[in-house]
Amino acid sequence: MASPRLADKVAIVTGAASGIGRASAIRFAREGARVVIADINTSGGEHTAASIKQAGGEARFSYCDVSDSENVQQVVDDVVTSFGRIDILFANAAYLDELFAVAETSEVVWERHIGVTLTGVYLCCKYVIPHMIQAGGGSILATSSVGGSVAFDGQAAYCTAKAGVEMLMKTIARDYGRSGVRANAIAPGAVYTPVMDDVKRRNPDGWDQVLRDMSLLERLWAEPEDIAAAAAYLVSDEAAFVTGTVLTVDGGWTAH
Repeated sequence: MASPRLADKVAIVTGAASGIGRASAIRFAREGARVVIADINTSGGEHTAASIKQAGGEARFSYCDVSDSENVQQVVDDVVTSFGRIDILFANAAYLDELFAVAETSEVVWERHIGVTLTGVYLCCKYVIPHMIQAGGGSILATSSVGGSVAFDGQAAYCTAKAGVEMLMKTIARDYGRSGVRANAIAPGAVYTPVMDDVKRRNPDGWDQVLRDMSLLERLWAEPEDIAAAAAYLVSDEAAFVTGTVLTVDGGWTAH
């Protein structure tokens, strides 16, 4: 019987207290990885870790504000001290709130979006990459969005940050590929997470039509587990020749 494809890998998943991050952490553990749940949501993060342990996997929670350089460095150092290496980084944490067109976006809101969604990915990569190189390589995955390539109305900061995430992964792929580090992004469309509930509350009358316009499939949205399945492939050795790319998982929305 074949070993799980992430057997004995050490993975950090940021933003894993809920949604895509939680589903991915659980999937990685089921595939054999030892998973560190990194999030500012302590109760949610501990719940994710507990769910993994109850299923027979190995996981632990570490408080992590990805926009705080010292906090990120400490989490990375603690993981290396505990496990000896980091094989996988899934930089999934993001900020999605207070959405406005650019002239209505305050500097505070702009900096929060960029600080968490883009700078947070940069900081995680900055501190993880040297350890990956020392260990002979690793796989980095970051969560982008269809909003990283297609502009949404009134989401200037969010779309800009996600576009930056995609280019950051491509530059990492170029700079560190020959050191054994792969870097990719995944771009979900509509995913049923708590964030979707918030967006639906802002647009209760038109949300169903938005979903119908986005999906070419009978199903109008993805579940977090759909994104987790794609993420598990990208971080695994099955994707050993895949780097510098963006995998879109959007039900076909960006095809039209």
